[in-house]
Amino acid sequence: MTVTHPIGLSAPTLADPVIAEAAARFVAARRGATGLAGFPGPLPADLATAYAIQATATASWPDEVAGWKVARVPPALEEALGAIRFIGPVFAGTVVLSGGGPLSFPVIAGGFGAVEAEFAVRIAADAPADKLDYSPAEAAAFIDAVHAAIEVAGGPLAPVNDLGPTASTAVFGNNTGLIVGEEIVGAVEGADVLRAEVLIDGQSVGVGSAAKLPGGIPAAVAVALGMAARLGRPLKAGQWVSTGALTGVHSIAIGQEARICFTGLAPMTGTAVAAAPAG
Repeated sequence: MTVTHPIGLSAPTLADPVIAEAAARFVAARRGATGLAGFPGPLPADLATAYAIQATATASWPDEVAGWKVARVPPALEEALGAIRFIGPVFAGTVVLSGGGPLSFPVIAGGFGAVEAEFAVRIAADAPADKLDYSPAEAAAFIDAVHAAIEVAGGPLAPVNDLGPTASTAVFGNNTGLIVGEEIVGAVEGADVLRAEVLIDGQSVGVGSAAKLPGGIPAAVAVALGMAARLGRPLKAGQWVSTGALTGVHSIAIGQEARICFTGLAPMTGTAVAAAPAG
């Protein structure tokens, strides 16, 4: 497996064979829908190394990238990691357009699964491959529409949340899929006034809004635009950016039901199911 090195980041602190082995283990575990009890090899100490593992695994995955999820680096780690957000790939085969019916949230048995209420941005135009940094104002020009959404988080690595953001970044960004709900009237301004709530098995587990996103939706899109270009996959028109958890990361086990509600919109409801091996 050839290691992919992101553009404009510091050199990874793990050797290429170690990076390749971790990426191969993640690809095999996701394809086989089998859990991993621990990180396969040394845990990356920095995001540059974690992104190298992610990019190497993504290059070996048999599906196209349809967008990116954006997640928060815990504030206590922002200075050490030099970032407040990280991103991960959303593959085309995992994007679902919610039509109001019951949904399924795939969870790898022995791995980690979660649901998150998010806003998903549809990208308006192809981003230049050579632009690696964006301001929120520049990113706002790439926002074509904003939708209510659910990120189906998780993957094969069972202790991913305990291991922290470098582990989440490395293991495909800790993303399993994206469910795109209703388009929000007023785009960013309309989304900013909405309230989201997540219920699991009928119990409320989190309430929040765009106020939970540092700098708001455009700031999250700015990170996705810049990092996607650094990973050699600049965003394209029609792709998606899931902009971050509004109410928290809510673990879900196979068989549990989740209901995600946004102010004035039809709720999205589904059940966690065992993920099937990928073809």
